[in-house]
Amino acid sequence: MLSALDADLKYLVCGTWSPTVGEIRVIGGARIGIVNATWPFAKLSASPGRLRLASVLDSYDFEPQDVVALERYGPIPLFYNGIRVVHARPDYPSKIIFWCFGSPDELINRIREAGFLPTAPSSSEIRWRGIPCRWASIFIFILVWNGLFLLNGARPHGAENQPGMFILAPLLFAFLTGWGIKRSPTLQTMVLNDRRSVNEVKGFLTLIQVISALLFVVFAILLFAGVLRTSV
Repeated sequence: MLSALDADLKYLVCGTWSPTVGEIRVIGGARIGIVNATWPFAKLSASPGRLRLASVLDSYDFEPQDVVALERYGPIPLFYNGIRVVHARPDYPSKIIFWCFGSPDELINRIREAGFLPTAPSSSEIRWRGIPCRWASIFIFILVWNGLFLLNGARPHGAENQPGMFILAPLLFAFLTGWGIKRSPTLQTMVLNDRRSVNEVKGFLTLIQVISALLFVVFAILLFAGVLRTSV
Protein backbone atom coordinates (compact mmCIF):
# COMPACT_ATOMS: atom_id res chain seq x y z
CA MET A 1 0.00 0.00 0.00
CA LEU A 2 2.85 2.38 0.87
CA SER A 3 4.56 1.70 -2.45
CA ALA A 4 1.34 2.43 -4.33
CA LEU A 5 0.88 5.70 -2.39
CA ASP A 6 4.48 6.67 -3.11
CA ALA A 7 3.92 6.06 -6.83
CA ASP A 8 0.77 8.20 -6.83
CA LEU A 9 2.56 11.07 -5.08
CA LYS A 10 5.45 10.88 -7.51
CA TYR A 11 2.98 10.98 -10.39
CA LEU A 12 1.28 14.11 -9.07
CA VAL A 13 4.38 16.02 -7.99
CA CYS A 14 6.96 15.00 -10.59
CA GLY A 15 4.60 14.21 -13.42
CA THR A 16 6.05 10.74 -14.04
CA TRP A 17 4.79 7.34 -13.02
CA SER A 18 5.69 3.80 -13.96
CA PRO A 19 2.52 1.84 -13.05
CA THR A 20 3.93 -1.44 -14.35
CA VAL A 21 7.22 -2.70 -15.63
CA GLY A 22 7.69 -1.59 -19.23
CA GLU A 23 5.24 1.33 -19.05
CA ILE A 24 5.60 5.00 -18.19
CA ARG A 25 3.14 7.87 -17.85
CA VAL A 26 4.02 11.55 -17.85
CA ILE A 27 1.89 14.62 -17.15
CA GLY A 28 2.52 17.69 -19.26
CA GLY A 29 1.04 19.78 -22.04
CA ALA A 30 0.43 19.15 -25.71
CA ARG A 31 0.17 20.84 -29.06
CA ILE A 32 -2.10 19.10 -31.54
CA GLY A 33 -1.98 20.87 -34.88
CA ILE A 34 -2.76 24.51 -34.04
CA VAL A 35 -4.36 23.78 -30.67
CA ASN A 36 -2.25 24.02 -27.53
CA ALA A 37 -3.08 22.50 -24.13
CA THR A 38 -0.90 23.63 -21.25
CA TRP A 39 0.28 21.61 -18.23
CA PRO A 40 -1.35 19.56 -16.66
CA PHE A 41 -3.99 18.95 -19.32
CA ALA A 42 -2.12 16.27 -21.27
CA LYS A 43 -0.67 12.87 -20.50
CA LEU A 44 1.84 10.79 -22.43
CA SER A 45 2.01 7.05 -21.85
CA ALA A 46 4.36 4.55 -23.46
CA SER A 47 4.58 0.77 -23.48
CA PRO A 48 6.28 -1.68 -25.88
CA GLY A 49 3.30 -1.75 -28.24
CA ARG A 50 1.72 1.68 -27.92
CA LEU A 51 2.43 5.37 -27.48
CA ARG A 52 -0.58 7.45 -26.42
CA LEU A 53 -0.91 11.21 -26.11
CA ALA A 54 -4.16 12.14 -24.37
CA SER A 55 -5.33 15.67 -23.67
CA VAL A 56 -8.55 17.33 -22.57
CA LEU A 57 -9.39 17.79 -26.26
CA ASP A 58 -8.66 14.36 -27.75
CA SER A 59 -6.34 11.35 -27.64
CA TYR A 60 -3.91 9.98 -30.22
CA ASP A 61 -2.59 6.42 -30.30
CA PHE A 62 0.50 5.22 -32.11
CA GLU A 63 1.98 1.79 -32.70
CA PRO A 64 5.71 1.44 -33.42
CA GLN A 65 5.06 1.18 -37.18
CA ASP A 66 3.19 4.52 -37.04
CA VAL A 67 6.12 6.53 -35.69
CA VAL A 68 9.19 7.62 -37.66
CA ALA A 69 11.06 9.19 -34.74
CA LEU A 70 10.77 11.01 -31.42
CA GLU A 71 12.55 14.36 -31.66
CA ARG A 72 13.49 17.01 -29.14
CA TYR A 73 11.37 20.11 -29.74
CA GLY A 74 12.04 23.43 -28.02
CA PRO A 75 11.54 26.70 -29.90
CA ILE A 76 12.05 28.62 -26.63
CA PRO A 77 14.51 26.80 -24.32
CA LEU A 78 13.57 26.67 -20.62
CA PHE A 79 10.02 27.81 -21.44
CA TYR A 80 8.88 25.39 -24.15
CA ASN A 81 10.57 22.01 -23.97
CA GLY A 82 9.05 18.89 -25.38
CA ILE A 83 9.21 16.03 -27.80
CA ARG A 84 7.69 15.89 -31.26
CA VAL A 85 6.10 12.68 -32.49
CA VAL A 86 7.22 12.39 -36.11
CA HIS A 87 4.58 10.03 -37.41
CA ALA A 88 3.22 8.36 -40.53
CA ARG A 89 -0.51 8.53 -39.83
CA PRO A 90 -2.29 10.58 -42.52
CA ASP A 91 -5.44 10.85 -40.38
CA TYR A 92 -3.61 12.79 -37.63
CA PRO A 93 -2.33 16.40 -37.63
CA SER A 94 1.23 16.61 -38.89
CA LYS A 95 2.45 18.44 -35.78
CA ILE A 96 1.95 16.52 -32.53
CA ILE A 97 4.08 17.71 -29.61
CA PHE A 98 4.17 16.82 -25.93
CA TRP A 99 5.39 19.57 -23.59
CA CYS A 100 7.31 18.34 -20.56
CA PHE A 101 9.35 19.53 -17.63
CA GLY A 102 12.98 18.52 -17.49
CA SER A 103 15.05 17.18 -20.34
CA PRO A 104 13.24 16.03 -23.50
CA ASP A 105 16.21 13.82 -24.32
CA GLU A 106 15.81 12.05 -20.99
CA LEU A 107 12.11 11.49 -21.65
CA ILE A 108 12.87 10.06 -25.10
CA ASN A 109 15.35 7.67 -23.51
CA ARG A 110 12.76 6.61 -20.94
CA ILE A 111 10.24 5.91 -23.70
CA ARG A 112 12.82 3.71 -25.43
CA GLU A 113 13.60 1.96 -22.15
CA ALA A 114 9.86 1.27 -21.78
CA GLY A 115 10.13 -0.71 -25.01
CA PHE A 116 8.56 1.65 -27.55
CA LEU A 117 10.86 1.81 -30.59
CA PRO A 118 9.71 3.64 -33.76
CA THR A 119 9.97 1.51 -36.91
CA ALA A 120 8.29 3.61 -39.65
CA PRO A 121 10.62 4.63 -42.53
CA SER A 122 11.56 8.31 -42.80
CA SER A 123 9.94 8.49 -46.24
CA SER A 124 6.51 7.93 -44.65
CA GLU A 125 6.64 11.06 -42.46
CA ILE A 126 3.47 13.14 -42.63
CA ARG A 127 4.27 16.76 -43.42
CA TRP A 128 2.16 19.91 -43.53
CA ARG A 129 -0.43 19.53 -46.29
CA GLY A 130 -2.38 22.73 -45.88
CA ILE A 131 -5.59 23.21 -43.93
CA PRO A 132 -7.86 20.14 -44.01
CA CYS A 133 -11.07 22.16 -44.39
CA ARG A 134 -12.47 23.59 -47.60
CA TRP A 135 -12.24 27.38 -47.84
CA ALA A 136 -15.88 27.52 -48.91
CA SER A 137 -17.00 25.84 -45.68
CA ILE A 138 -14.94 28.29 -43.60
CA PHE A 139 -16.47 31.24 -45.48
CA ILE A 140 -20.02 29.90 -44.96
CA PHE A 141 -19.41 29.39 -41.23
CA ILE A 142 -18.15 32.98 -40.82
CA LEU A 143 -21.07 34.31 -42.87
CA VAL A 144 -23.69 32.47 -40.80
CA TRP A 145 -21.90 33.32 -37.54
CA ASN A 146 -21.99 37.05 -38.29
CA GLY A 147 -25.52 36.81 -39.66
CA LEU A 148 -26.77 35.34 -36.40
CA PHE A 149 -25.22 38.22 -34.47
CA LEU A 150 -27.25 40.61 -36.62
CA LEU A 151 -30.40 38.92 -35.34
CA ASN A 152 -29.67 40.48 -31.99
CA GLY A 153 -30.77 43.75 -33.55
CA ALA A 154 -34.30 42.38 -33.98
CA ARG A 155 -35.42 43.44 -30.51
CA PRO A 156 -38.47 45.30 -29.20
CA HIS A 157 -38.37 49.07 -29.30
CA GLY A 158 -36.67 50.51 -26.25
CA ALA A 159 -34.39 47.53 -25.63
CA GLU A 160 -31.50 48.80 -27.74
CA ASN A 161 -29.10 48.94 -24.81
CA GLN A 162 -29.84 45.43 -23.62
CA PRO A 163 -28.60 42.23 -25.29
CA GLY A 164 -31.42 40.02 -26.55
CA MET A 165 -31.88 36.28 -26.52
CA PHE A 166 -30.59 36.09 -30.09
CA ILE A 167 -27.08 36.72 -28.77
CA LEU A 168 -27.07 33.04 -27.79
CA ALA A 169 -27.75 31.88 -31.36
CA PRO A 170 -24.15 32.21 -32.69
CA LEU A 171 -22.80 30.31 -29.68
CA LEU A 172 -25.33 27.52 -30.12
CA PHE A 173 -24.51 27.43 -33.84
CA ALA A 174 -20.76 27.09 -33.15
CA PHE A 175 -21.33 24.29 -30.63
CA LEU A 176 -23.66 22.34 -32.93
CA THR A 177 -21.33 22.82 -35.89
CA GLY A 178 -18.41 21.29 -34.00
CA TRP A 179 -20.59 18.45 -32.75
CA GLY A 180 -22.08 17.78 -36.17
CA ILE A 181 -18.78 17.67 -38.04
CA LYS A 182 -17.34 15.19 -35.56
CA ARG A 183 -20.41 12.95 -35.76
CA SER A 184 -21.71 13.15 -39.32
CA PRO A 185 -19.84 11.59 -42.28
CA THR A 186 -22.01 13.67 -44.61
CA LEU A 187 -20.90 16.93 -42.99
CA GLN A 188 -17.31 15.73 -43.01
CA THR A 189 -17.50 15.19 -46.78
CA MET A 190 -18.91 18.70 -47.22
CA VAL A 191 -16.43 20.45 -44.92
CA LEU A 192 -13.14 18.55 -45.41
CA ASN A 193 -10.91 18.44 -48.44
CA ASP A 194 -10.51 15.16 -50.30
CA ARG A 195 -8.46 12.48 -48.53
CA ARG A 196 -8.46 14.43 -45.26
CA SER A 197 -9.67 13.07 -41.92
CA VAL A 198 -11.83 14.58 -39.23
CA ASN A 199 -9.19 13.39 -36.72
CA GLU A 200 -7.01 16.23 -38.00
CA VAL A 201 -9.46 18.83 -36.68
CA LYS A 202 -11.11 17.03 -33.77
CA GLY A 203 -9.06 18.88 -31.18
CA PHE A 204 -9.89 22.26 -32.73
CA LEU A 205 -13.59 21.39 -32.98
CA THR A 206 -13.64 20.30 -29.34
CA LEU A 207 -12.02 23.58 -28.34
CA ILE A 208 -14.72 25.51 -30.23
CA GLN A 209 -17.39 23.45 -28.45
CA VAL A 210 -15.91 24.06 -25.01
CA ILE A 211 -15.54 27.82 -25.50
CA SER A 212 -18.97 28.27 -27.08
CA ALA A 213 -20.64 26.16 -24.36
CA LEU A 214 -19.01 28.17 -21.56
CA LEU A 215 -19.96 31.48 -23.17
CA PHE A 216 -23.49 30.22 -23.78
CA VAL A 217 -23.93 29.38 -20.09
CA VAL A 218 -22.44 32.70 -18.95
CA PHE A 219 -24.59 34.82 -21.30
CA ALA A 220 -27.69 32.75 -20.49
CA ILE A 221 -27.20 33.39 -16.77
CA LEU A 222 -26.62 37.11 -17.36
CA LEU A 223 -29.69 37.38 -19.58
CA PHE A 224 -31.85 35.46 -17.10
CA ALA A 225 -30.64 37.64 -14.21
CA GLY A 226 -31.36 40.75 -16.28
CA VAL A 227 -34.90 39.58 -17.01
CA LEU A 228 -35.48 38.93 -13.32
CA ARG A 229 -34.21 42.40 -12.36
CA THR A 230 -36.41 43.99 -15.03
CA SER A 231 -39.51 42.18 -13.78
CA VAL A 232 -38.95 43.10 -10.12
